[in-house]
Order: sequence, then structure tokens, then C-alpha cells
Amino acid sequence: MSLYDQTIATVRALAARAGTTESALFCEQRPLTSLEARYAGVDELAGNLREIEDEAILALKRLADAEEGYETALKSIEDAGADAAVWLRAVMLGRSLETLATSS
Repeated sequence: MSLYDQTIATVRALAARAGTTESALFCEQRPLTSLEARYAGVDELAGNLREIEDEAILALKRLADAEEGYETALKSIEDAGADAAVWLRAVMLGRSLETLATSS
């Protein structure tokens, strides 16, 4: 199995795991992100989700580093399926907003 295929499988599995985390609260279309769970005051869930999100982001980083670019990693998000792609876009937006908040 290629690194690309491994990344797709990892992202799919992690998105599914985020959606089935015990006592998870769900948005209308996807699992919560750690940032949303933290805002909702569900800190234990936020911590669990953050670990899952970190694994997904690290899988994408490994692929981007190996392929020497982001385009393949971005394509792998779409190839992981609609559910995983929607979840990961929400995670990445949340992480970006969080980074901006801490740098201001």
C-alpha cells in the first residue's frame, strides 16, 4: 500500500473515529471539532477529539513531506470521501482560527 493510500485510509478511519467518540455531540452534518467541543464546555471530549485531529494532520504532513508538496495531501482529503473531507476542512479551519487567536 502506498503512502497516499495509507493516508486516505488513515483519514477515513480517523474521521469515523471522531464521529463515534463516546458521548460525542454532533453537528447537523459532521462530528464536532475539538474547538467546538471546548467552546461547548465539554473539555474531556475536546481533548479526545484533539488527539484524533492531530493524528489526521500528522498523516497529511507525512504525505506532504514525502511528496514535497501540499497538492497531493489536499487531493487525499477529497479522495477519503465526503464525510472525512467535511470533517477535516472543519478541523483545519478551527485550527487556523485558533492559531490566529493566539498570535493576535
